[in-house]
Amino acid sequence: VNFTFIPIFRFHMGYYNKLKKILSYINFLFGIYLWILIIYAFFRMTGLIKRIPMQEHGLGYYLSLPIESILKFF
Repeated sequence: VNFTFIPIFRFHMGYYNKLKKILSYINFLFGIYLWILIIYAFFRMTGLIKRIPMQEHGLGYYLSLPIESILKFF
């Protein structure tokens, strides 16, 4: 059955394909974010990045902002 001639399927498939593309971009960005967190944790574990006591907002604070905002949302 060829669904390209039925307008409603063509209409919904366009939005479905756009949604798939947006979700793939979000997935890619989330993957990069996870690798940054893994590298940051490794550097903190090995002592290459040290926390300065007087430093108010370090790199860890900014890396944890997306996770905290997602947890506050749910």
